[in-house]
Amino acid sequence: MTKLKAMLLGSVLTLAAGSALASESGVKLTDEVRTQISTMLTGQGYEVGKIKTDDGLYEAYARKDGKRYEVYLNEKMEIVKTKEDD
Repeated sequence: MTKLKAMLLGSVLTLAAGSALASESGVKLTDEVRTQISTMLTGQGYEVGKIKTDDGLYEAYARKDGKRYEVYLNEKMEIVKTKEDD
C-alpha cells in the first residue's frame, strides 16, 4: 500500500507543479496593460472594445473599417493572430 500512496502523491505533486507553471506563464491583464493594448491598436486604426485574456494571450475585441475583429497579442504585445468576426 505504501508504494501506491507514494505513486499517488507523486502524481498529485506533478499535477500541482504543472498547474503552477501554466499560471505563471500566462499573461496578466492590468489597467496599464489594457491601456497599452488600447493605445497600440487605436494607433493602427482600430476602435477597441473589450480586452481580456484567453489561452495565455491578450484578446482585444475591436472594429476597423466597419468590420469586427478579435486581435490576439502575446506577452510582448506582438499581434500573433487577427480573426475577423462575422
